This record gives sequence, C-alpha cells and structure tokens, in this order.
Amino acid sequence: FFLIFFFIMGVEQVDASNACIPPTHPLTFQALPLPTASRGETIFLDGEGGRLNDNEDKHAPLMMYAWGKLIVVREIELNNTKTTTACASSSHVGPSGAPSTSGFVYRGHSAPVTAAKFSPAGTYVASGDSKGKLRIWAWDHEEHLPKIELQILAGPIKDISWDFEGKRIVVIGDGCQSPENAKVVQWDTGVKCGDLSAHARKKGSSCAFRPCRPMRIATGGAEDATVLFHKGPPFQRVVGDGIVSEKCHERGAIHSLRYNKDGSVLASAGTDGSVCFYEGKDMKLIKKVEKVHKSSIFSCAWNRNGTHVLTCGADGFARLVDATSGEVVHEWDVALAQLGDENGRTKVPMGAMLLGCAFIKGDVPIAVGFNGQIVLLSVPSSIGLSSSAEVIDKSLVITGHQAPISAMTFGAPGANIIYTADTDGVVVEWNGLTGTPKGRVKNIGEEDLDLTGKVHAGATITSLAFSTESSKLYSAGWDDFIRISQGQNCVDKIKMEAQPNAMTCGTSLVVVMTVDGLVLVKDEVISELIRLPYTATAVCISKDDSMLYVSGDDCNIYIYTV
Repeated sequence: FFLIFFFIMGVEQVDASNACIPPTHPLTFQALPLPTASRGETIFLDGEGGRLNDNEDKHAPLMMYAWGKLIVVREIELNNTKTTTACASSSHVGPSGAPSTSGFVYRGHSAPVTAAKFSPAGTYVASGDSKGKLRIWAWDHEEHLPKIELQILAGPIKDISWDFEGKRIVVIGDGCQSPENAKVVQWDTGVKCGDLSAHARKKGSSCAFRPCRPMRIATGGAEDATVLFHKGPPFQRVVGDGIVSEKCHERGAIHSLRYNKDGSVLASAGTDGSVCFYEGKDMKLIKKVEKVHKSSIFSCAWNRNGTHVLTCGADGFARLVDATSGEVVHEWDVALAQLGDENGRTKVPMGAMLLGCAFIKGDVPIAVGFNGQIVLLSVPSSIGLSSSAEVIDKSLVITGHQAPISAMTFGAPGANIIYTADTDGVVVEWNGLTGTPKGRVKNIGEEDLDLTGKVHAGATITSLAFSTESSKLYSAGWDDFIRISQGQNCVDKIKMEAQPNAMTCGTSLVVVMTVDGLVLVKDEVISELIRLPYTATAVCISKDDSMLYVSGDDCNIYIYTV
C-alpha cells in the first residue's frame, strides 16, 4: 500500500514544525503530485540537486517543482535496463540519510510557490512564493529547518539563482508599486549586495548568476524583451553602447536565462521563439538563433558539459540546440509522445504546450506541459551528449494528478490495481504494488482535443466504485454523469437527473446517492429516481446486493432490503 500525498495542504502560520512529515511518522512510499501549471507561465524545474545529491550510488536523480503551496522533490529511478520508475529504491537514501520514499514534499510556505533552487552544495534550498517571500531551508536536515525568511519583493517571485559559492542569491519577479523588481542578497543575513536595475513596469521574469569569477548577474524582463547585465559585488548595471547586448530579442518576455556550467556562455529564450547566446564575462552577443520554435519558448536548460541547450515551447516541441553551431540537432514532438499516435497531429493540444524543461543526471532531458505530465525524452547516441543520456530508448510519460484527490477505490481482487480521481475530473490507474501510475483513463468516442485527460469535463469526481462481476469502474461527477470504464478506457456514460454526491457497489448493483435521492444502476440500466423523506449523506450496500444502508441528516441510519 502507498500514500497518495495530495491531501497535505499548506497552513497560514509558517514555522519550523510544519515543514515536513515529522521523523516520528516515517513513510514507506509517496505517490507525488504533478507540477502546478498556469497557461502562459513558465514552470520552474530544478534537476541539478547540487553536489550533495550527485552521488549516483546513494541518491536517485532529483527533480524539484511546485504544487500549490508545496515544494515537491521527486526521485526518478533510471537504471541500465532502460526503464524508468517512480517507486522507491532500497539502494537509495532520502535527504537526511533515511531510506528513500520516492521523493519529498516541503510545506513551509503559506502562499503558492513560484520558484525554488538547490544551492550549489545541495545542502540548502531557496524558494519563493506569490507573496514575494524568500525562504531558505535545510535540505540535508531531517526536520528541514529554515535558515531565514525574507519579504524580499512586493509581488510574486518568478526566478531564483545562487552564486557558485552558495553565499549570495538573486531573485526576480513583480515589483508592483515597489521601485525594485530584482534583488541580490547574502544567503544567511538577507543583506543587499548591490542595486539591480528594474525592468519596464517593474516586471521581471528570469535571472542567472554567473557560476565563476568575475561575478555577473543577468536579469530578463517580462514585458520589455530586454536582458540587463550587472557586475560586482557590489552589483550595479553595466551600461554603454557597444559594451553589452541588451536588446537582442524582438518582443515580449525573456522567459529563461541560464549560464552554462563554466560560465563562459549565457543563453536566453523568450516570446519571439529565438535563442540568444552571450559571452559570459563581457556580455556581448555571440549569436542569435531565430525561430527555434514557432511560438514562445518558456524555458531553456544546459546539459552538464555546456555543449547543448534544451528548449521547450508552446508549439508542443522540445528541441536540442548545439551551442557552438546554433543548429537544432534534435527535436521531440512531446504531444505525440503523450497521445501515442504515430500518424501526426494537426494542432497543438493545450495540455501539451510545454512550459518547463530541465536536465536530470546532467544529460537526461525532461519536459513538462500544461497538463503537468512529466516526459523523459530519449536522446539518440549520434548526438553524443553522454552515456548517461542514453538510459532511455523511448520517451516515457510520468502521469498522476495535478488537483486534490477526491475519490479512491480498489480494482479487481488480486489485480493490485488502485483507481484515484481528482477535482479536475481526471481518473488515474495505479499499480498497487509499486505505487507507479499506469496511465490516465480516457474517453472513447470523445476526442480529448486538449490532452488534459479530464474524463468528467473538468468537474469534480465525487466517488468511484468498482464492480467485481463486470470488471468495470463507475465514476460519479458534478457534470451530472456516471461514466463507466474498463481498464484505462471510458466506454459509456449515464446521464443523471440530479447531481451525484456518493456511490457504492456490491457485486453487480451500483447505488448512486444524489442531492434528490437514490438511483440504482445494473447492467448499464438505470432506475427511476427514488426520493427520500430526508437528505442522504452517505450510502453503502452489502456485498451480495441484498441490504442497503443510508445515513441521513437527521442522525439516523436507514436500512433497506433491495
């Protein structure tokens, strides 16, 4: 059995005691949520993990992202058999040396998390939220105690970057009415290390700290298509015609700024679909690669050796750009990888619009779209990234939930299958032994044009029930439908007269509790609405379908013979 971790919610008062599950309540396994996504907003992903977590014998590759007020650090098992799992490995350990539980969830923020980055050493994490708070907390401590919390910006923090010494942090975001939309501070005291220039309308979108000396900071604007460069410490803007190249993008936002490992080259990507490369020290433009994507590029990332840049865009593609030649050496149609369709596609599903990308284990590329599904991308050996990039011979999709889980049930006895449903109308089938997701249930005959997997059209699913006689899954949602699935295929639906709130199943009889009364379903045949003289609050049926138990708002339990 495994724990679905979506029920954990943030609290208003933040202190050291609520940062994680206490060590006295050990977990065996966690099925972690997928990243939160907003259309047109970059999903931050950190796949580096720092030096502490780079020991392949002790630690699985890590990927950090946000789900609401939570920070999720997911372990992704990559092995020599070219398979990927989400289950915990007995050979790996967690952040404090305890046995691995497939990941970690930090809940120290009182507002939605918008950015987080490991320190270069991998011992601390700097995270920011939508209220402009910067929180630095210990990764390698069993209680993950906070080092410092600062109200650093007036609006949401959009990006965070550490210096190579792990002593300074730069953050950028929305300055609102404040004169600053970016700050660089000492990591342990919060003391400013200079003054960073503000972008147009006090809105910034990305930042990067050069990982060597002499130190440089680059910041990207959210509306002015400008990259501002700063030198220090103390940091101040570098200005002057012909000295730096600030206006290389044509329009819109600079969604992503990233230095390569040795700090020799800076890459920027933005709304115009182009990628610009700058000299890391002098900040002059080296080359501009135009039309890498047909639409906005939301994220870019360097591989470990600094030879290639991974980009992802709203066109549903991820592309690998050679930093020396500027050529696109490989591309992945991530929408097709999720659809499983080899015949091509005519449009970009909204769910497959890519909003974030990163490298894990240095050279294994990953991408995340609007639907939150994590896609590990296969790299041909001819590209020559490294041997670690070739552990996957086919792109793999890690699915799950983006919304709170609202219903759960078991599959057929002995099949080790668990079904879960959430408030977005998504149903997921899980392997009950390993805790790995097998896939999302999809409608047959109703094309999922958005690739969001919403079986109940975005409505909350209130209950799930599995019929052992017919081996069918019944789901009730606030779209006023009962949908019937076999495996991962939704094959039929039944329209309800009233909103269903609960459901139970015996051997072959399904009883649906609605706001107006009860409905019986057998062999896809629905009975008339049975009105009750009280408001039903819960329902249960015996295994042999002979006795029905209904609780009412009058504090009574009513027993009926079927």
